[in-house]
Formats: sequence, C-alpha cells, structure tokens
Amino acid sequence: MGSGAASGASAWLDRAGCLTSAGVQAIASAPAGQAPAVLAVHLASCVRCQESLLAADRPAGEPRTRAEAPPPWRIGVVLVAALLLLVSVLWTIHWLTGS
Repeated sequence: MGSGAASGASAWLDRAGCLTSAGVQAIASAPAGQAPAVLAVHLASCVRCQESLLAADRPAGEPRTRAEAPPPWRIGVVLVAALLLLVSVLWTIHWLTGS
C-alpha cells in the first residue's frame, strides 16, 4: 500500500479499527463491488460496522420500523405445512423400520 492509501485508510477507520462516518460514506457511495478493499474486508467481519452501514440510510433520530406481522392465513399455511412434514417424517420412519 502506498502512503496515499494508508492515509485514506486511517481516515476511514478509527483507533478500534471500526469504520468512521467517512468510511461508512465511502462504502455507501461506492458502486457495487468497487468499495475500497480495506473497508470491504473489515465490513465483512464486523457486525457493528454492518449495522452502522445499514443505519446510514435512516435519518438520525428516526426509530427503526418493524415489518408488519404476516396475515393470519399465512401463519395457518406454515403451520399446516409443518404438520404435514412431521407426519411425513413419522410415516417414513414407520415404513422404513417395517413396524
């Protein structure tokens, strides 16, 4: 790495090695697959920085919004599918053991 790249990396990372606001901005503004390598490598392994990047799209002070609950019919379909799966597994075990 040249001295220019090293000085850029130091502006992007704080003393703990996490992204500064400039680092988050550098990744957010980079085209897909074109983020600076030192930032991409760090981001891949740091949950705190991943959350910071995801929160960067939200204005400061705005609370996180929760997704609305699925409709009751979808919950019913999932429960019926789970029950059918359980019955199928038990029937297969019964059939394989010859009981």
